[in-house]
Amino acid sequence: MSLAPIEIIRSQHPDYLKVLSLRQAVLRAPLGLNLYDEDLSREIDEHIFIYKDGTDIVGCLLLAPNDVQKGKLRQMAIAPAYQGKGIGAALLAFAETFARQKNYTMFTLHARNPVRAFYEKSGYEPQGDIFEEVGIPHIKMIKYL
Repeated sequence: MSLAPIEIIRSQHPDYLKVLSLRQAVLRAPLGLNLYDEDLSREIDEHIFIYKDGTDIVGCLLLAPNDVQKGKLRQMAIAPAYQGKGIGAALLAFAETFARQKNYTMFTLHARNPVRAFYEKSGYEPQGDIFEEVGIPHIKMIKYL
């Protein structure tokens, strides 16, 4: 599979609804949660990186600016049929390149335990203790860009 170009959208873009649907299916429904019950208003300031197969969004990653030259990566979701094909790594690398061009110096993220090794392989380092978020264990991770 050759990777399609990654696009950057904002929450006002028509594809944002497809991003929400993917995130609900991959990140919230398996936990018995509903993304649409959450306050999504902060996403107006976030960059949303998307990977499409045709018109379907099969991967996404959000970048929230959280301080001067620092950002928080959140809500990476890859459709199950597309997992393990390099889409997550491509989204992550694209977000890092984008951030460097905007003079970001550091990323933080909260990783679920099953994907911790994925982020470690990409240079992210665990910080602090494991904590619970959305009912499951997470670890804070950072990477200097």
